[in-house]
Amino acid sequence: MLPRTVRQIVIPPEIRRSIERHVADDHPNEAGGFLACERRGTQLYATRQIPVLNGSSRPKYRFETVVDERVPPPPRVFYHSHTSARSPAGLTKVDERSIPEPFALVVFAPHGPALSYRAFKRGLLRWRELRVETVDHGL
Repeated sequence: MLPRTVRQIVIPPEIRRSIERHVADDHPNEAGGFLACERRGTQLYATRQIPVLNGSSRPKYRFETVVDERVPPPPRVFYHSHTSARSPAGLTKVDERSIPEPFALVVFAPHGPALSYRAFKRGLLRWRELRVETVDHGL
């Protein structure tokens, strides 16, 4: 029997706060990393946040992952921030082409504090948006 399709990413409050600290501390540069996750039915439930370095020569406008031994095994979600008010709150065309992971989370934080979260799953032809739950409802 095949597992059901992932339809939602759940980020518990303590992990959300950790992501938001990372994004705010690195502002005005883009920040990023991985969320280690557990599969719970149709949800990926974040269990740990692992920040990684931004190796971009233009860190205010682009995030390039510096991968090391801390990257968790699948299932995992790659996350990065968009820190420019001019950048869209979703995946850019560069993001769509360059993110090798099946799941991505964009944290829109043009002034440092996170304003929104958008999650995406790579499909056969294009990325599809997933629901993001940032409040733990006792799952």
